[in-house]
Amino acid sequence: MSIPKEWFQFLLPLIIFLGLFLLRYVSQFVKARRLKEIAPYLNGVAVIWPFSPPRIRGTYMGTPFQIIFFAAGRNSPGRMQIKLSFSFPFGLEARGPGAMQGLEQLFQRGRPIETGDKAFDEAVVARADGERDKAELYLDNPVNRESILEILKEGFENVRFTEKELILTRQGDFLGGELTPEHSLRDLALAARLMQRL
Repeated sequence: MSIPKEWFQFLLPLIIFLGLFLLRYVSQFVKARRLKEIAPYLNGVAVIWPFSPPRIRGTYMGTPFQIIFFAAGRNSPGRMQIKLSFSFPFGLEARGPGAMQGLEQLFQRGRPIETGDKAFDEAVVARADGERDKAELYLDNPVNRESILEILKEGFENVRFTEKELILTRQGDFLGGELTPEHSLRDLALAARLMQRL
């Protein structure tokens, strides 16, 4: 029994797509196995699903967290996101100057905040939306400004506060070997400091 030429032309791209998808998934699954070794040190569990990035879920000092790992693409580097479930009474994003590029600058939200702390204002671009006065009050505390500066100096590209969570983002090949329990615990501790002085 032969396959008609029309069916073959239809099935070949589908088979190639499925093959590439399975290859990427198996590769990601093999790399993500390390998460199962690291997760218990963070009081968490590794979650590896077929159609979503691998992650570690758990609780840190009573606060639910996720560390999500995005694999590098052809035109984009790998990323790690730390999300702590915590409700903030304001929306705020802080990043280093020049960290936002191209079209991203056109769609940035909120208005800039200047704290009057010259060292902080030169090192950090802070933008608030929503409850701007509460964001300003948060940044008025020098401990909070120091915590944000420390996070950016540690290599995170931005810190975002929302009504539901705190999100820290860093670029790197974390599934490829840049991840250790010690670094992950330190990152969680840095993130948790941002919630302590509201």
